[in-house]
Amino acid sequence: MKVTVVGCGEAFDSGIGNNSYLLHGAGLPTVLVDCGYQIPERLWAKGLHRRLDAVYLTHTHADHSFGIVPLLGRFLIERRKRPLPVIGHSGVASFVRRALDLGYPGMREHLSYPLEFIAVSPAKRVDFGTLSLACARSDHGVVNLSVRFEAKGRSCAFSGDGAPSAATEALYRGVGVLFHELYSVRRKYSGHSTLAELRALADRAEVRRVVVSHHAREHKARLHRAVAALREPGREWTTARPGQTIRI
Repeated sequence: MKVTVVGCGEAFDSGIGNNSYLLHGAGLPTVLVDCGYQIPERLWAKGLHRRLDAVYLTHTHADHSFGIVPLLGRFLIERRKRPLPVIGHSGVASFVRRALDLGYPGMREHLSYPLEFIAVSPAKRVDFGTLSLACARSDHGVVNLSVRFEAKGRSCAFSGDGAPSAATEALYRGVGVLFHELYSVRRKYSGHSTLAELRALADRAEVRRVVVSHHAREHKARLHRAVAALREPGREWTTARPGQTIRI
């Protein structure tokens, strides 16, 4: 199991792409976790979009989902034939359909491939190929379903956006690698996490590897320094970098 960082920025940062990850590996389906408006071009530049077996959208904020329209349009132009499942909470299907109809009216009826939707909920574990996934709601302004993937005894989890909740803490317990948003060191922003909150979560959930991203622009340099200075026995902290691949 591997995870490649497509982008690691917050909504209004530049140069590092919106927060997005590519889960892949031998014998595993390739899943894109979140597809904000800065992501499709990053996929196209390296042809990564052609590898996609599914897209998981944690939530429908623009920096996590608005790239779905150009991505699906590119697949039409390239005459993709394989089905493309889009996985997310129960409102994701209607969101994607509305977005497509607003972006390119009529295109949805002419797609060259089946566009499928798989609804997930915290009460429902889903198997997708050789992957098993479970989700939990974080503390965010809209419904955000953080997700955990498991396969062949390996596991990783992605927060999307949101401060930790009791539900996400349970979801992350003992996970191999946790990819979590980290917005600030101490200052509290509604629906986002601080370094103190995330350290406490990692302790309670017994998470040994944490990869952080989605830093507030004004706190980014300070967060980089703070994370680099962390020395916790038995726990590794990493700041995500675009293009970085992490083995799990």
